[in-house]
Amino acid sequence: MRVKFIVTIGIVLLLLTGCNRRSQLLYMKNLNPAGEELVAKPPQYKLQPGDLLFIQLITSSPEISQAFNNPTGSQYLSRANDETSLYFSGYTLDEEGFVSLPFLGSANLLGLTLDEARNEIRTLTEKMYKDASVIVKLANFRITVVGEVRRPGTFRNFNDYLSIFEALAQVGDISENGNRKNVLVVRQTDTGSKTFRVNLNDKSVFTSEAFYLLPNDVIIVEPIGNKIFQMNVPYITLTFSTISTLILLYNFITRL
Repeated sequence: MRVKFIVTIGIVLLLLTGCNRRSQLLYMKNLNPAGEELVAKPPQYKLQPGDLLFIQLITSSPEISQAFNNPTGSQYLSRANDETSLYFSGYTLDEEGFVSLPFLGSANLLGLTLDEARNEIRTLTEKMYKDASVIVKLANFRITVVGEVRRPGTFRNFNDYLSIFEALAQVGDISENGNRKNVLVVRQTDTGSKTFRVNLNDKSVFTSEAFYLLPNDVIIVEPIGNKIFQMNVPYITLTFSTISTLILLYNFITRL
């Protein structure tokens, strides 16, 4: 009886652990199985002093394009991950929000969104180059992810928007020991640091201010509360198996 009781307890514990692990690993587990529409509104980031911009001017004249896009527009993107190239070839907003552009003069981009900044620079280019196309990217859009993820670190984003799921995918996703229910996002603001708690297990993540990330956001994935227990499950199983074997041997010896 004692052997059956111990084995039963062990099986129950393992089943409960397995169910808990599955629950932890699911994203937005309360979605309607029939499907539903979830809409998250992208943020409108306003350019600030010190922001680094990648600005590319494309015209029908290769000479003009090459002179503006230092080094060259065609090669720049292949070097965009080089921090040094971005620092020396990008355009930094000064304390008043101005950038100085070759052949075009100065443009005040302070407080503008990226779309508005593109339009502002396009207006300047049309005065000289009617056929010009303008590309503007935020070059200092960096995100840091630490904690229970597979490849913690900092990476650069060259899209206008970045969701928290896309950021986590960049670092190999949350590990099995990460707490998806309580992910911390730290954001720097004019008044200091602002924090958000995001539950990735729930569809409400789409309504969170932290669903779309902003430059220099930090994502911290904390370990789940029973991480130590889960790490010790193999040893617990081995312990139950050993105890059961010893009890069987004891019963066998006492009957001799």
